[in-house]
Amino acid sequence: MDIRRVLIITFLGHLINHSLTLIYPVVMIQLATLYPQASLTTLGLLGTVHYLLYGLGAFPAGWLTDRLGARNILLIFFIGSAAAVVYLVLAPGLINLAVGLALLGLFCALYHPAGLTLISHTSQRISRHLGIHGVAGSVGLTLGPLVGGALAAWFGWRAPFVLFGFLAVIAGIYLGLSSANDTAHQSPSHQQARRPTLIHPLIYCYLIGIFMGLAHRGTLNFLPLHFSHVFESALAPVMVGGFLTALVLACGILGQTLGGLWGDHSPRYRIMVIVVALNIPFLILMTVTRGYILVLTAVFWGVVNFAYQPIANALISDFSNPHQRGTLFGVMHGLTFGVGALAATLAGAIGDRWGTATIFAVMGVLLLPAVAAGLLLRGESTAISIDSR
Repeated sequence: MDIRRVLIITFLGHLINHSLTLIYPVVMIQLATLYPQASLTTLGLLGTVHYLLYGLGAFPAGWLTDRLGARNILLIFFIGSAAAVVYLVLAPGLINLAVGLALLGLFCALYHPAGLTLISHTSQRISRHLGIHGVAGSVGLTLGPLVGGALAAWFGWRAPFVLFGFLAVIAGIYLGLSSANDTAHQSPSHQQARRPTLIHPLIYCYLIGIFMGLAHRGTLNFLPLHFSHVFESALAPVMVGGFLTALVLACGILGQTLGGLWGDHSPRYRIMVIVVALNIPFLILMTVTRGYILVLTAVFWGVVNFAYQPIANALISDFSNPHQRGTLFGVMHGLTFGVGALAATLAGAIGDRWGTATIFAVMGVLLLPAVAAGLLLRGESTAISIDSR
């Protein structure tokens, strides 16, 4: 399959995937009213169930991608996610809500190993094309709270899930009718097939991914709620939180683009540590600022946070053999999203005790080990003369 068709399919998949996984933090504002007996810690725990399975499911998803093919796994993702949405919106009560979120997390976990493998087997400009793929994710992250906040305010919390579940069905039908083939670049005669898998650089990438996942999820899970507390408006709180978070995530589109372009022109292992370190001051400033300064600070955080993603994914491709790439992408996203899911409960407990503003400073401190791992990655890659451009 040519790269143009691959980018269309993965653009749709990435957009839908991240839209579905970011609806819950926005509608949590309504769920807090619907279930007044539930504390922030309890609601954060529901998010943890969803995001933990979203992360842990990437481990078997990567293994299955290497054996069944990326196209088949993407088909299961589209149809399975739509089925999970049906359960989520029809089953009543907090327990069934948790079950529905868990099922949705499991099916959404299939996307990243399969989508990234499909791109890496086809692209000759890996960082730039992963940047385009990342833009789709940022668009999805923007539409999740933006459309989710509006639809939830007008029609209730179930409406945004229904919309993106329907889009998943449409995308699944499109993929099913396509003549996709993701095996062309796995032939041993292809240049990529002779690339070895380098364990030590991958370990450093995984360590960075763990701490970036914690900071990313802990921040985004409570950013809509924090905005709704800080800003008084005639609009419903769910719309305020959703719209302002959508603004921050929309700036992630710029970050994905810049990260993809930068990663194609400079050694990616050298710029990784810079991008990770830039997250820290903005997260700390988000704790101490208010009003429009808070929004501006969060916008800058959105740019640098999302610039990391195409660089990190391209590095996994740089350090891996294509026959193992699905599994290795699965490990990366399993660790990033799986361990990162724990931040939802941690951040909820911090918010209950010290207020939502404190969450962001704690997430910034959590990135210090990621900076250390980035420095080790830079030293290791320089020593073995990796060309990651």
